[in-house]
Amino acid sequence: MIKTFVGPMHSSKTASLLVTYNKIWNKKHIKCFKPKKDTRDPGVLKSKDLEETVPAIGIENLSELLDHVDDDTRIIFIDEIQWLEGDVGVLNYLSIVKDIDIYAAGLNMTSEQQPFGITPYVLAISDEVINIKASCMDCGRDAPLTYYEGKKDVDTIVGNAGYVSLCPKCLKKRENEDSLKLRFLKKNNQE
Repeated sequence: MIKTFVGPMHSSKTASLLVTYNKIWNKKHIKCFKPKKDTRDPGVLKSKDLEETVPAIGIENLSELLDHVDDDTRIIFIDEIQWLEGDVGVLNYLSIVKDIDIYAAGLNMTSEQQPFGITPYVLAISDEVINIKASCMDCGRDAPLTYYEGKKDVDTIVGNAGYVSLCPKCLKKRENEDSLKLRFLKKNNQE
């Protein structure tokens, strides 16, 4: 079984992952992972919504999961999955062949509203997807979008600084249609 929590920045994806973790009584069969690329709170799963942290193994590629699971591993938690690289077939193998339950969390879209990293492939093989909305930073309504305030000199910036969650209406208030078209279609224009 693969269950994935996705949504924009500030939607409590990691908190949802940790709430699920806390519901499991026997923790000795659990392994937790996060990307080394996520330099916030290295070595632990941590949510701004909860005080508790959970030790996590830093990895860069999904294939590294195979180095860490053993016959006692029954459940895997992976946070910030969008930052990982590799073949999602590893997740299918662990879930189907090794009978390991996998819980993952991460961003589904970039601030340019493009699919983020390997997330679309993870969603394609997930048995269940929980799409969590944030609260719009401007009006308080459900916010499915991540927005970056300012200019970026790279595609993605690790961390929370500059990122806000917005509803479509408030996004359109912040930028005109031509600007949004350039922001959203940037990748397509370069191809």
